[in-house]
Amino acid sequence: MSSRYTFLLFSRSSQAKLSLNNLNTFATAAEMLSFQDAAASLHVTPSAVSHQIRNLESLLGYPLFERLDKSIRLTKRGSQLYSEIRDPLKQIHQASHNALRGSQDNSLALSVPPVLATRWLLPRLKNFHAQHPEINLSVIATPDLVDFRSDRFDAAIRMGNGRWPDTVSKRLFAKRIVAVCHPELLTRNGGTFTVEELLSQPLIHNASMSGLWQEWFNSAGVALTGALSGIEVPSSAQVLEAIDVGEAIGLLDLSFIRNDLEIGRLARNSDHLLFADDGYFLTYPEVISGRAALQQFEQWVFSEVEID
Repeated sequence: MSSRYTFLLFSRSSQAKLSLNNLNTFATAAEMLSFQDAAASLHVTPSAVSHQIRNLESLLGYPLFERLDKSIRLTKRGSQLYSEIRDPLKQIHQASHNALRGSQDNSLALSVPPVLATRWLLPRLKNFHAQHPEINLSVIATPDLVDFRSDRFDAAIRMGNGRWPDTVSKRLFAKRIVAVCHPELLTRNGGTFTVEELLSQPLIHNASMSGLWQEWFNSAGVALTGALSGIEVPSSAQVLEAIDVGEAIGLLDLSFIRNDLEIGRLARNSDHLLFADDGYFLTYPEVISGRAALQQFEQWVFSEVEID
């Protein structure tokens, strides 16, 4: 909920000035119950967050947080203040966002994970532009999670469970994870691996989906007794690059690699498939759900999912 605007509240008794910046910092820390996480969200240092909150507490004359050994929690008066300013701050942020974007209703800025962008969405976008030439759609491929309070995105496609506060989340497709490798690796092995055999193979770990190999093995009924070997890469796009070397095995969503499997660029090295309720969701703030460009994109993207 960061903002560049200065907004002053006045106390009738003392004429003390409460800046919107300090209130915004307090609200972010109250939501996350962490000065460090609030600092990361606001792109400032934890000491700056602590300093702003202490200034606010000094002006108010009472503590807003209890500082514990390794955590913080709201005091009763801090909780009351947070409940009273949370919604107004969101409204101010959204008004600022709308003002910066202008009044046009035919634009949409969308954040998408890189592998979904290149392997699924971008090849289909010519159909969207043909159907809706009046909509200015900007697609940014990034592995970073979007914070609609501070990032200039209207919507995003995210991997997860769909339970994000103050957003509308609609599942595009469920997670369907398969183990794949370069076809030459299967040739050298003489065929596919059993799930147990994969435990001794070099594995590619996706840092953006931590614990995915453990989840995959557990779903196959294999209990892990030690650490898994292999290398770690930042995202699914780098998993694909590492597989292309021909020496390691990675996990990828079946929805994004069907063509690679069909043309023989990739090969499944196990028949096991991890299917889960979480997956990829189209998500956006509730306050823009009526925007025409968003409604048109939502209708189109779900029609593409049905075609699949």
